[in-house]
Amino acid sequence: MKRLGFLLLTTLVINANTTTVLALPAARNVYSQDAQGSSSHGIDLKIWAGYGLTINFIPTGETIKQVWLGDPSRFALTSNGNLCQRGASDENCGSGGATILFLRQIKPISFPVLTSSQDGSTVITVITASADGQKQYQFQLIPARGKPEYTSLIIKPDSDKPQSLLIAEKPLVNQNRLNNTNNITNNTAPRNFDKKPRLTVNTYSQTSTVSQRNDANTVAYGLAVAVGNGAIKPKSIVWRQTQDTIRLLRRGKSRTEAIRLSGIPQEMFNKLMQWGQTQ
Repeated sequence: MKRLGFLLLTTLVINANTTTVLALPAARNVYSQDAQGSSSHGIDLKIWAGYGLTINFIPTGETIKQVWLGDPSRFALTSNGNLCQRGASDENCGSGGATILFLRQIKPISFPVLTSSQDGSTVITVITASADGQKQYQFQLIPARGKPEYTSLIIKPDSDKPQSLLIAEKPLVNQNRLNNTNNITNNTAPRNFDKKPRLTVNTYSQTSTVSQRNDANTVAYGLAVAVGNGAIKPKSIVWRQTQDTIRLLRRGKSRTEAIRLSGIPQEMFNKLMQWGQTQ
């Protein structure tokens, strides 16, 4: 009985530990056009040692034909299908239906005829094929250590991308405070002062809280400032990520969810909030 109890306890501990190990970070999402190297900003991808990274083209319906690594001394890749070899002239090569790449860090290898980057980063080029023709994607791979922020990148079709949003009105809290201040200055008592301010609800904010809607408006104002001072260029990757962030906040997502789903860097989100609050 003692031995049976010990085995049962051991099994429970192993199962508990297994559950913890299998907990993975959320996937990162980008749209096809943003990942095709059409912007000078590019997309940086971190690959954490011991975890690796998958690049998933399944949602776009594209198949991967060829992949090139600028510096193959620190990263290795595999796919779930056959790829064209370098210099292949057969148009049917790479027809094995590869849709996912898996990248991982390796111990640095010294290739006598190849040069290596000084910081360990490199560029990966991916050629895909679909009914719309071939596309070229480029990402900058950066080696990282510690706990990963993401282990999967999902490429989404441009048809899923929301339409651009217009610059929103001033955040509600600041606008209400301004209205109350004007009433006091004019020696007139504000009407319904003891009641909550009336909100105008639109299709983007039916499920949003006041706080989240104000965050969306603040980010929108911050984006206007960033475009005005040249920090963000219209139609750039960061501009599109900011638009997605605004949309997600208006739909009721928290700041953390909006940042994760849109892919906007945390530092840029903080800066946009800061610029928007000063307006």
